[in-house]
Amino acid sequence: MNILLVIPDIKLHYANGSYVMPSLVRTSSGGCQILAALTPREHSVTIIEEINGEKTDFSDNYDLVGISMMTAQAARGYEIADAFKKLGVPVVIGGFHASLMPEEALLHADAVCVGEGEKVWHTILDDTLHNRLSGIYRAEKLIDMSEVPFQRRELVKKGMKNNILTSRGCPYHCVFCSIIKFFGNTYRVRPVGEVIGEITEMKRKRFLKYNIVLFSDDNIVGDRAYAKELFTALIPLKIRWVSQASINIAADDELLDLAKKSGCTALTIGFESVSKASLIAANKTVRIDYETAIQKIHGKKIAIVGMFIYGFDTDTTDIFEETVDFVEKNCLEYAAFCILTPYPGTPVYAQLEREGRLLHKNWEDYDMIHTVFTPKNMTAEELQRGRYVSAAKINSLRSVVKRVFGARTKILFPLALNFAMRKIYKNIKL
Repeated sequence: MNILLVIPDIKLHYANGSYVMPSLVRTSSGGCQILAALTPREHSVTIIEEINGEKTDFSDNYDLVGISMMTAQAARGYEIADAFKKLGVPVVIGGFHASLMPEEALLHADAVCVGEGEKVWHTILDDTLHNRLSGIYRAEKLIDMSEVPFQRRELVKKGMKNNILTSRGCPYHCVFCSIIKFFGNTYRVRPVGEVIGEITEMKRKRFLKYNIVLFSDDNIVGDRAYAKELFTALIPLKIRWVSQASINIAADDELLDLAKKSGCTALTIGFESVSKASLIAANKTVRIDYETAIQKIHGKKIAIVGMFIYGFDTDTTDIFEETVDFVEKNCLEYAAFCILTPYPGTPVYAQLEREGRLLHKNWEDYDMIHTVFTPKNMTAEELQRGRYVSAAKINSLRSVVKRVFGARTKILFPLALNFAMRKIYKNIKL
């Protein structure tokens, strides 16, 4: 068979103009590369990453089209599925959104994969071969992480090839996050030897640009004992790496020290809010004071990309200035401000739908930069504008210089990211 796997574009846009995602923050979908690795080699596999600027080839030469999508990609994903169905090509849709809204996805496809694709991919392929692809294919069990194959990175054309997975899931239960709903109430890890073996292969095949590895985990320190074992095994490889981690990494001195010794240069950390009331509302578990944690992480010369969410029911319009002040005072090398987004399947989605506060279900706006619900202590317009103003302030030249050089971590990536984003925000009229 001739198989096409597509990662749809995200229609990121602003009210007063288009928004193009900078290449610095693009990455590749490891999921499609894993499915390609599980596909018997007698079949041909092509991966198209629209999110990385590639164009989908709408041709009837394919025997199967697989589409993997998050909620913000759903509108475009359905467009792609509808187009191929008109050509008579079998279509299967999977990923987070399809798993949480399978009946909706099935309106646009011959089949829907619910849950982790590895468990049902061979069945999907067999049913396609025998012209019986139909309905919902549900992964009844979670995959054993020792069964995760090495990604087929040679199929990636424009996206990054240096991403690798060490775990799935998260031990926390934040009300806005769909990870638990998709991966189950578990935190699973790959055998350390498998991770080291894949990185070694990546180095051998020259997939590591600048010798940097991107660990695509939602929380690389979700299991501290495993993280310590992994970081210790990474030290001889002499790589540099970045990942997402809980702020609680700073509560364990040994863990933080091993992270630095193993090559950690930057961490994306979900602070979520500078308001204690909002952290409680989000069910965010924090074991260490934020400012103390930042000082400890910066003390190891590790840069921080802080993630913040606006729009909790406890937030007032004061939250915008308070958050920007926190970012600048603590010299976070970069900060991203998100609007609370009620993804299907999450507790916050259920709450807002029950209370009649969802403004619409146009999935392309469920992208963390558009307001899609009625806030409690401000208007939707105030929430939208507050997010824009915060982003514009920290992307000003004054703020960039103050934060990046004030942190003294000497990491060039956050500086490059700041200036890439400045090109966008300086053109936005607030």
